[in-house]
Amino acid sequence: MSNLSKPFVSCLALPICSLLIVSISGCFKTPHPSSAIEGDIEISTNDKGDLCFEPLFATTVLHDQPIQIKYIRMRRLEIYNYDVPDDQSRTMLTIAPIDEEYYIIEKGQKICLDTDNPNLKQRIFRPFKTQSVVVAIGGIDDKKEEYVDFHREFDYPYIAE
Repeated sequence: MSNLSKPFVSCLALPICSLLIVSISGCFKTPHPSSAIEGDIEISTNDKGDLCFEPLFATTVLHDQPIQIKYIRMRRLEIYNYDVPDDQSRTMLTIAPIDEEYYIIEKGQKICLDTDNPNLKQRIFRPFKTQSVVVAIGGIDDKKEEYVDFHREFDYPYIAE
């Protein structure tokens, strides 16, 4: 190869490689970071008296428009307290998958505190007392296109209505 053709080849190689990388990365779909499917959570207690949280799929909306999803690929259930100072963690408790990146929650399925599910791990960061808290269940929709955020504020301890 002549000395004159080396700069020409290197000038072409960079844009072609860049275009190839961008094209390939488009094949791997990731959820849209600017949007999220939102929904409500039903709170109940099981026969042992543990709090249980069920994502209500009938309440899901995206940009204020109703949307149907079959299940959620849950990354985490979290209970947090907004009354904690900004310089401290508001997280009180998390329940997350142990080995997998996601835990599938289908319509009608609940996640309970003190669960004995071998696929989930519960971690308590702050003691619970009588207070207002928020529970959130987050993950990705069944098509892996949108983030999903189910949430509800309630008073702890929860008393069935």
